[in-house]
Amino acid sequence: MKYVTSIIVFIIGLNSAQANDLIYKSGFENNALVSGTAAGINNIGLSLQLTVNANTETLAIDSNGQFVFFMPVTAGDNWWVSVIQLPSNPQQQNCNASNTSGVMPANGTDSLLVTCNDSPWNWDQMNWNEGGWN
Repeated sequence: MKYVTSIIVFIIGLNSAQANDLIYKSGFENNALVSGTAAGINNIGLSLQLTVNANTETLAIDSNGQFVFFMPVTAGDNWWVSVIQLPSNPQQQNCNASNTSGVMPANGTDSLLVTCNDSPWNWDQMNWNEGGWN
């Protein structure tokens, strides 16, 4: 009987250690999401790309309001968002993106702002704060 008690205590102790290890191995890191607001969109075709380390996610935005990238970002990691395609159907729009990068806080970030307008593009000058020639 003495041996059985020792085996049970050993198994219970082993299972507890494995359960604690699984918490750290299963992706329970402190992750958060990048979100923002779009305004002034009158056409379809706007695409944004979130980059974190070597990973990217592309998100199509065709209406005004809140949007959220689905890729989780670990707190403390650098992230940035780029405009990769402007709204152009049925006509072109310019879009200005602000608060497009940062270090992920523990509670996520919702400061990304994309503002679009119907100003025509001037092909002889570039405004680097906007997604197209202006």
